[in-house]
Amino acid sequence: MVPTKTGKKIYLQCSKCGYKIEMDKSAREKYKISYEVEEEKRVVTAKATKGVRRALTPEEREMLQEYYEVFLESFEAEEGGAE
Repeated sequence: MVPTKTGKKIYLQCSKCGYKIEMDKSAREKYKISYEVEEEKRVVTAKATKGVRRALTPEEREMLQEYYEVFLESFEAEEGGAE
């Protein structure tokens, strides 16, 4: 017998003949599935770390400003050349 859900009710149903009976609360506790993975078989897939915000140094700010100006100039030249 396997648990199946029909509408809002849960039934125990025979997989061979289709016979089913409504599951009561005590039967629900017995049919909970749980898995335990051995420690050596566990794999860490992601690790969350706290992000650290740091302020830019004056040199980094100046370099970003220069890059931005060069980008705007090249973008303006491309747009002006396309017309």
